[in-house]
Amino acid sequence: MVSNELVSAIEAVYQRLEEHIQETTTKTGMKCKHLCNVCCRKTNIEASAVEFIPLAAWLYENKIVDEFMSRLDESNETGYCPLFLPDAWKEGKGGCLNYDKRGLVCRLFGFGYRIDREGIAEIVTCKVLKESDPNAVNTARQIGYKSQQSVPLFTNYAMQLFSIHPELSIQQLPIHKAIRLAIEKMYFHYANLNESFIDEKAQPK
Repeated sequence: MVSNELVSAIEAVYQRLEEHIQETTTKTGMKCKHLCNVCCRKTNIEASAVEFIPLAAWLYENKIVDEFMSRLDESNETGYCPLFLPDAWKEGKGGCLNYDKRGLVCRLFGFGYRIDREGIAEIVTCKVLKESDPNAVNTARQIGYKSQQSVPLFTNYAMQLFSIHPELSIQQLPIHKAIRLAIEKMYFHYANLNESFIDEKAQPK
């Protein structure tokens, strides 16, 4: 079932993750460069639909689903995430249309860890951070080596979302398809609440 309770449960996971990442970055000193959006420029980002249920709810509540579906159609051609604003940096702004509602993959990349073949927590970060602040990245590696329990692991947070809604968590999709599926799943919830939330383009095919 897709409901307000589901949205709240996912956002609670994201809140815990933000706090966890903040704890880790305080120890390491790692931080993204100002207005950097290199990771958003990838055209092969994958995610699960559950990650974007809060975004879908926000779109319906602000009655901008139809407008956003046009962005999804464009992203199908470009390969970019539909939330990505390539030229925002020129105006001194971030590159995400709604940073607060970004997915799990966006939140963890650069600061999340995965378990390697030897059972060690390995930082998954970007070339920009490695080149701009190698000391901080090395500190992050050392923290993962010492204790995998203290760092934000991709698998841990993915499993938290899976426990909330297995159906929408199991499949990794191109990010624009994951977002479209989240919007379609939220359609019936908002259709039951108020027809004014609904745009024809958001109706499941």
